[in-house]
Amino acid sequence: MLEFARGPTRLPGRARPSPWAHRTRTGSPRARQTVWCAVPSFLLDGRERRKVPFARYTNGRPNSTRIRAVGERLASKTLRNSALVVGARAVAKLAVFAVVVLLVRHLGDERFGRFATMVVYVTLVGVVADLGLQTVFIRDVSRDRGEFRRYLSNLVGTRFVLSVAALVLLAGALRLFTPVLFPYTIAAFVLLLTTSYSSLLRAVFYIRGRLIYEALAIIAEAILLLALTLVAISRGATWDVFLWVYSAGYLFTCLFAIAIIRWRWKERIEARLDPAFVRHLLVAGVPLALGFTITTIYAQLDVVLLQVLKGFQMVGWYAAANRFVDAVAWIPQSAMGAVFPALSLVAATEGRRLVFAYEKSFKMLAIIALPLAVGIGVTADSLVTLTFGHGFDQSIPALRILAPSIALLFVNNAFIYTLTAINRQVDFTRLSLATLVVNITLNLLLIPAYGYLGAAAASTLTEAALFAGGLWLLRRQLSPLRVMGSSGRVIVSAALMGAVLYPIRSWPLVVVVIVGAAVYVAALFALRALNAEEWSIVRSGLMAR
Repeated sequence: MLEFARGPTRLPGRARPSPWAHRTRTGSPRARQTVWCAVPSFLLDGRERRKVPFARYTNGRPNSTRIRAVGERLASKTLRNSALVVGARAVAKLAVFAVVVLLVRHLGDERFGRFATMVVYVTLVGVVADLGLQTVFIRDVSRDRGEFRRYLSNLVGTRFVLSVAALVLLAGALRLFTPVLFPYTIAAFVLLLTTSYSSLLRAVFYIRGRLIYEALAIIAEAILLLALTLVAISRGATWDVFLWVYSAGYLFTCLFAIAIIRWRWKERIEARLDPAFVRHLLVAGVPLALGFTITTIYAQLDVVLLQVLKGFQMVGWYAAANRFVDAVAWIPQSAMGAVFPALSLVAATEGRRLVFAYEKSFKMLAIIALPLAVGIGVTADSLVTLTFGHGFDQSIPALRILAPSIALLFVNNAFIYTLTAINRQVDFTRLSLATLVVNITLNLLLIPAYGYLGAAAASTLTEAALFAGGLWLLRRQLSPLRVMGSSGRVIVSAALMGAVLYPIRSWPLVVVVIVGAAVYVAALFALRALNAEEWSIVRSGLMAR
């Protein structure tokens, strides 16, 4: 929801939809079945890889001769859309990270802890403002554009009612657990409201496939947020002012989306409440929201427990360390979001390829994640000091403890999307519930004794539990899996990089990064961590236009 708040490992249904087209038409058992989906080359093994990434399946058999040109154009468009949004999000993440750095330096540990705690409360109660309805909106209206106005008007009205319910919950939680923040309830509610409507209205860009507007909204919102933050800091603003600053950014996005929908696409926007229709939406949406609700709770609850048990100062130290995890957490979500429709197609048509696809997805994510985790862990002191100053030296050990969770966060996305592709979302929901119990137990055991370092350890151990459980579930469905064996040389390459960097970790950070990258790539080559086919995947990804 909030760019600032640390997000959990997300369910595909909750994440913003991928622009890859996926459409089926079915009739009688003997009727033609048409499946459209851009299939990345790594989902096919060496004998099956085709030059044309799009194919038409008629009763399960490819027929590429009649629609090849159309498929290529559609694949090209969806690839451009994906690259457009991912690129815009990368730029926005840099701006948002700069905002966080400015906030931390301006507010200090205790006041930043207050701000971080309030954002977490908003994120937690924000689940009530949605209840999975946005996912239903995207899914149903993508299938039938004629329902657009009916769905949007009812969701505009329903979202306000649910937001008021979330306000009551927010006020009660603040009064009960953090009464010192209760006077700022209205500011938090405005942030919740603008965030919620911004997300709903931006979903229209995905439904219509006009992601240029989403890219513009992402970048403009981030730039406005950065500019307003600089103005507020120059005037010595208190921590609560920045709740309004974030709200202004999301309000801008709402107005931008309304302008596009109303005047560019000539669609009316009105609030409506059709009780029978809303009940229908809730029946469909609440189950979709369940898994996301659980993961949101366990991803954010540590901050609430830390504040209640140890105070805002430790929240500030812990939240500052977590910002480095947040800075890279969007990468696996974006990567797997683009691959997910193709995984679904492979699972539906030729399941034997799914094992191959999962193993390659896992390995490619591991190749990116392991050097990030090792590098951040080794250079934690330089990163924290350079970014936040010596006032946050206490965040250094927390960042070192959190560093392994980066690798786990990346590869966990692979099994989550794969489970969803084979229609095993219920398994992930159960796993999330078990992980929530593990997380709460660990936090209650570790925070009283170790404070913010205990919260960091609980976070990393929770990701490890999620990884172990997810791997076990997948092996039951797709046995055998060789993910650990195939990634062994990648792990060794990252370990060699860490061994080289540790003695020089106090050197200038730019030098350390360059040396680390060179050592890691050299180790991948020397150890032959990737075979010829996998190097081809890497080259194709880097050269894709």
